[in-house]
Amino acid sequence: MSRTLTTLLAAALGATLLLMVLEAALHLLPVQNGLAGADPTPDWPTHRLRPNVHYTFSDAWDLRNVHRGVTNNMGYVAPFPYRPGSDGIAVVGNSFIEGLMNRYEETLQGQLARLLPDAPAMLNFGVSGASLADYIGVGPMISRRFRVRWAVVVVVAGDFVGGFAPAPGYFGWNTGNTPSVQLRPQPVCTGAAPLLTCTAKLVRWLAIVRYTRGNLRFDLRHFLHTSTKGAPRPCVPEGLQAGDADLLAAYADRLPAAYGVPPERVILVFDADRAELYRSHGMSTSSSCATRDSVARNALAAAAARRGEHVIDMGPVFAAYFKATGGRLDYSPSDWHWNAAGHRLAAAEVARIMRLGNRQVLPEFLACDSTPGGQSLSAERRSSRRPAGSADTTWTRPSRHS
Repeated sequence: MSRTLTTLLAAALGATLLLMVLEAALHLLPVQNGLAGADPTPDWPTHRLRPNVHYTFSDAWDLRNVHRGVTNNMGYVAPFPYRPGSDGIAVVGNSFIEGLMNRYEETLQGQLARLLPDAPAMLNFGVSGASLADYIGVGPMISRRFRVRWAVVVVVAGDFVGGFAPAPGYFGWNTGNTPSVQLRPQPVCTGAAPLLTCTAKLVRWLAIVRYTRGNLRFDLRHFLHTSTKGAPRPCVPEGLQAGDADLLAAYADRLPAAYGVPPERVILVFDADRAELYRSHGMSTSSSCATRDSVARNALAAAAARRGEHVIDMGPVFAAYFKATGGRLDYSPSDWHWNAAGHRLAAAEVARIMRLGNRQVLPEFLACDSTPGGQSLSAERRSSRRPAGSADTTWTRPSRHS
């Protein structure tokens, strides 16, 4: 045997032993675990986690912010099963609502259950990686299985443009067609499945893979994508592209029907630019550079309000909290998801609207097509008041509006 071959074999054996030791060590540490996706089914073909699993969440290389919890019978993060045919309040969003980085009791849905103890169950349908297209695409699936009383949709940065490049198992924009969203099928590891699909499902059980992908957030697609590093690029303000306005108007029109509720039972919660909030010491939550996504989110907020849907702009709420306490609303700079304070403030705004039940539409908001330059909606525009003498919200199902 040549010396070169011997050296290569020794190096390969050493690397294998090192990986085995690293794998064993990571198994003893709280690396992310139990967060694999479930296989799609005919009645629920979208991405969700594996049902009835105890999971572990941690963030970054040093395993900070450790949380443990369970997925329920449908594969969503909740400490109770979802009963088909039962009444419920659907809470929809991406990883902000999935809430792995918080205790369930600290999430928007968990705090809503505390604030509204007589309300139906808060059904969390948050999924990491979801976008606006998913929030309307999953609506008919939810309304067929449950009696939805309210629909709460949390909209964050990237939710509009994210719908143009969906991952398998997610909905994407189907521009110019009806319906306006389309599901990208999720591959299943069966006898006819490609070898890569089955291999990917097997290696995800390795602690090294979970640590690399979950904690270090390593994505080969991003690694291979070339980018220019250096000085920040100058701001080039963007706007809507052709077809965006029609897509957003149709979205606002069809969102209530997707959940089988009238417009006044839909609440859209819009996140704020918290990085700008911290930079400006609480003076601004408006993005310093408008993007296609920020302009689209503001246009959607205006379109939804004109149709009688509730719109909550968290910008003024977050700004008031930050100026009063100096406390952050997230885990930045390593993780920009809301922390317990962010969820608590959002839950209070949602609960206030649900208690009031009625909404006074402000004429100046309804006359506005959209807010210019990606600016946040004002606090006055998001306010809701109950007429004097009116009754509190009841949880009975209102008549549907087509």
